[in-house]
Amino acid sequence: MEGDGVVLNYAEGPSAGPPLLLLHGLAARWQVFGPLVPPLAAEWHLFALDFRGHGQSARAPGRYRIADFSDDAVRLLRQRVTEPAVLYGHSLGGWVALQVAAELPDAVRAIVVGDSAIYPGDIDPDFAVSYLADLPIALRSLATSLNSLDPQVLAELRAGRVTDGYDPERLLPRVRCPALLLQASPALGGLMTDADVVRALALLPDGRHVRFDELGHGLHVQDAAAVLDVVRGFLAGV
Repeated sequence: MEGDGVVLNYAEGPSAGPPLLLLHGLAARWQVFGPLVPPLAAEWHLFALDFRGHGQSARAPGRYRIADFSDDAVRLLRQRVTEPAVLYGHSLGGWVALQVAAELPDAVRAIVVGDSAIYPGDIDPDFAVSYLADLPIALRSLATSLNSLDPQVLAELRAGRVTDGYDPERLLPRVRCPALLLQASPALGGLMTDADVVRALALLPDGRHVRFDELGHGLHVQDAAAVLDVVRGFLAGV
């Protein structure tokens, strides 16, 4: 899929139900959702995107802001999806899900935000990528992803440019669809803080929240069944 001068890689499953788009985290690729794909693909028409600079998508030096990654998701929705979709975003993908839902409400049915630092200004950029040092997660989900990552993506994050223009105070009230916040344990490396949750739920018109006290940032990699149970319950109501 091509547009804006960037060729994007994505995967698509069989048309088993309504569309659901998976949006991965920083330094990952669509395959990080592997534990969730088989059960979700039996119920949904899955789409899974490699953001620019990640996986098999092309690199785009100087264009690694949340707004740029959101453009990638919008392009896929407009070109390949024919009805409103659910967006499931992990970490960086959660920021993108929030932005797309705010800017393209007619194309988004509901969103799931998986352990994103909703207020990234409160998080040290080095801590935000510290989960990459967690060997079980890195070996199972990210080793190949890191080899294909444009190193400039991490440089842009540390320089604070990835979040340029991202303003949750302005963005969240515009997310009109149901939004589920999945919070990992901050004590286990989770990035979504308790303060994030309180502030976000006060702004989201239809926000819900579930906390996983036994899981770290890699939620669905660590316990796909627990995450899937919560997500299915949420989606059954939307």
